[in-house]
Amino acid sequence: MQLTHALPAQRTRAERQAQMRRLRNQLPNYLFILPHLAFFALFLVFPIFSGLRMSFYDWKILATDQTFVGFNNYTTLWQKDPLWWKVLQNTIYFAFLTVAIKVVVSLLAASALKRSFIGRDFFRVLYYMPYIMSVAVVGLVFAKVFDQQRGLLNYYITDVLNGPRPVWLGDVALVIPSISIATVWWTFGFPMLVFLAGLQQIPEPLYEAAKIDGAGPFQTFTSITLPLLIPTLLFVMVTQVIAEMQVFGQPFVMTQGGPGNESKTVVIYLYQTAWAFFRMGYASAMAVSLAAIMIVMTLFQFWLLRRRADF
Repeated sequence: MQLTHALPAQRTRAERQAQMRRLRNQLPNYLFILPHLAFFALFLVFPIFSGLRMSFYDWKILATDQTFVGFNNYTTLWQKDPLWWKVLQNTIYFAFLTVAIKVVVSLLAASALKRSFIGRDFFRVLYYMPYIMSVAVVGLVFAKVFDQQRGLLNYYITDVLNGPRPVWLGDVALVIPSISIATVWWTFGFPMLVFLAGLQQIPEPLYEAAKIDGAGPFQTFTSITLPLLIPTLLFVMVTQVIAEMQVFGQPFVMTQGGPGNESKTVVIYLYQTAWAFFRMGYASAMAVSLAAIMIVMTLFQFWLLRRRADF
């Protein structure tokens, strides 16, 4: 009887010792990630919850007691602020236009740079190099390129080809496409490398079999390349939509949100609300609303591309 009671106790003691050994073995791993977790909590998690809390207050920077307003900031933003709807429209238009062009350009560049030819590595580096430039440099360069009177683009269109002189950054219809083109030139290098990595994972015998069966380039692309690139395409589209929905630097440097409010984005409006008018609670409501919109867009992209992959 005593032996029967001793066996469970020995097993429990052995299990505890095994758990302690596993914990000691894993402790260095946790210590290695501890600095990252500390910075992650301090500079990301804490600001997120602080911003969410601020959105329910009429927050004043120097005030010791903040006035709780509940959902008033959100109702004012979504029901009584026409400028919010304007900048949201501008941001969504810019994001979808930029991502659509960027995906096409980067996929074509990756397909070309997958082939073996002299100077391939040089062009891979060359196409990626603009991505490491700062947004201020890109904005200033393209502000000069799109300048109506002395811009490089209008020099060739007007002076060389005797064409019209477009007001690229002053025309309501052209300002967002112009900023979009500048953004594509600046950032298409990263998705190009991602697509290149995805293309290199596709087995070459599939292309050889398709060629033997008489499939043309377009049929090969739609039947082999595109279906097998769905995970890569999902990653590129999700990350790029999130990035472009937060656009700030390009329109701020190139147009200051003009003409009028035609290129003003959500983040520019948020920045001006917070740091020009010091309405921190209202700006926090904008940030939370933008985050919610991006979450919905991301979930929709996951649903759409997974549905496409199932076919």
